[in-house]
Parts: sequence; C-alpha cells; structure tokens
Amino acid sequence: MEGRPVLADTPGVTVYRCNPSIAFMRMEAKGCRRPSSEQTDQVFRAASDLGERLTPVERLAFDLFSGSFFQPSADARLLMLTMALETLIDPRPRSLATQVHVAELIAATRASLLTTAERDSLAGSLSWMRTESIGQPGRRLARTLEPRRYMDLSPSKFFTLCYEMRSALVHGHAPRPTMIEVDRLAANLTVFLGHLLSGELLIAVSD
Repeated sequence: MEGRPVLADTPGVTVYRCNPSIAFMRMEAKGCRRPSSEQTDQVFRAASDLGERLTPVERLAFDLFSGSFFQPSADARLLMLTMALETLIDPRPRSLATQVHVAELIAATRASLLTTAERDSLAGSLSWMRTESIGQPGRRLARTLEPRRYMDLSPSKFFTLCYEMRSALVHGHAPRPTMIEVDRLAANLTVFLGHLLSGELLIAVSD
C-alpha cells in the first residue's frame, strides 16, 4: 500500500483516477449491550405473570423488529424498523366533512374525460384520503411512551425524525443521509420500537 493514494470507503459513487491504483480504507466499531441474567429473569417472570398475548399485527411488527438485527446495512435496518412501526399505526377516519369532500372529488374524477386508467389511478389515491395520513396516528402512538426521551427528543418528535429519514432514503433525497446519521437513528429507533412492543412490561420492569 506504500506510495498509493488512500480514499475513505464510504457509500455512494466515488470518482477517482485509476493510475496510480487506489487503496480504500474503512474502520468500523460495533458494540453489544446485554442485559444481566437477573434482569432477564425478571422480564420472563413479569411476562408470565401478565399473560399478555401478541395480536397478529403486533406479531408481524415483532417479526420485522427481530429481523432488523440481522441486517448488516444501517439503511436496511432503519427501513425494516420503520416498516415494523407502520404496522402498529392505526389511522382513524377523517371528519365527516372531509370524507364528503373526498367523495365529491372522486365522483368528479370518475366523471372526467381522462382515460380509464388515469381515472382509476386518481380515484384510488383519493380514496386513501378518507383516513388520516401516517404522521398524525404515528405521533399519537409515539405519545404513549411519554415522558421518555429518544435522542433528547419527545417520542412524537422522534417519530417524525425517523419518518423523515425513511422518506429521505426511499425517495432519493439529496444530499443523501450519511451512514453515521442513519446508523445512529436506527440504533435509537430499535430502543423506541422495543418499548412500543413491550406493552405492560415497560411498566412492570425497569429499564
């Protein structure tokens, strides 16, 4: 490697001269925090006493949550965690006035001179507006974790930050979030989602 240029091996496209040949370098550090045997025993005893059962929705969220631990990429881990979070969100119907307005928009779309495919596509998109968007019920769910804080943010603000990051990754936001930003957020989202999935155990057992 002596005498060769060295570049940081960061995600994304890198443009460089091929002569002289380039050496890439990257350093990583990973840690793992394990609960004590006493705390593990306390959790299992409390879970047995409570006798709570996961609903099918909670089971799916838990499967996605568990699967996220096997994703080597921070991006994939964060996206899987936000998918798990979305399964727990239960949007409510919008006000009656809003639903009537949406119905009128759908009717006007159906009666338009657009092609059948365009009418069906727009009407399908409009039909989703009868219920809340993901943000409002997501923040409502997050507030059940008050007064806890995540990255020094309230649960509802932390949820908003996570969903903004998810949108930035999926929709090609520029500049792209850095690996450090995504990794840090994913680590905190793991704790956040774990708390949501804990249910009454969160009260019965101290952190």
